[in-house]
Amino acid sequence: MKLNFFSATASALLVVLITQSAYASEKVSAQDYAYNVTCLNHLRSHIKRELQASVTYLAMAAWANHYAVQRPGLADFFFDSASEEREHGLKLLGYLRMRGHNELDILPSSLEPLNGKYEWENSLSALRQALKMEKDVTESIKKIIDYCADAEDHQLADYLTGDFMEEQLKGQRNIAGLANTLQGVLRKQPRLGEWIFDNNLSKSKAV
Repeated sequence: MKLNFFSATASALLVVLITQSAYASEKVSAQDYAYNVTCLNHLRSHIKRELQASVTYLAMAAWANHYAVQRPGLADFFFDSASEEREHGLKLLGYLRMRGHNELDILPSSLEPLNGKYEWENSLSALRQALKMEKDVTESIKKIIDYCADAEDHQLADYLTGDFMEEQLKGQRNIAGLANTLQGVLRKQPRLGEWIFDNNLSKSKAV
């Protein structure tokens, strides 16, 4: 059930990323901003992780929105999550520019969902993968903070702690809550539970 428009959507996202990361007014050597090279490489890898998470959420949203699945509440949630992950990637690209690193080779040449997956067995399996993905992102941020603090790049460590970690943990907890709620509903209503959950999710967004 891989949708034809998905690759076009991913390509459009890549164009946006390249456009927004390319117009630094002055190219400055990263060494002028006291970068630790290994710390920089960790951050570059993490940006790719954020962008892949965005594309994975797009794939989940497309799957949930397919006529054979019809989970509009979950589709909206995944579309919103894709936007959030994209914004995280863009913010970090902006931070790199501010620190004087303007190379575009950080951007992937192609964008694919995690594990090349475009379909899920059900809503619960999609939420569980989303939760695992968010946990991996959280661990990646923690490792960068710890490493950069040890490398005395306190500015980057503080930036990630203040701007990203709290939001990341809140998002992770939200997905865990959704997965637990759906699991509970399915125990009580095995046949209609997924529809009830999705309907409630749609209503909660409309409020």
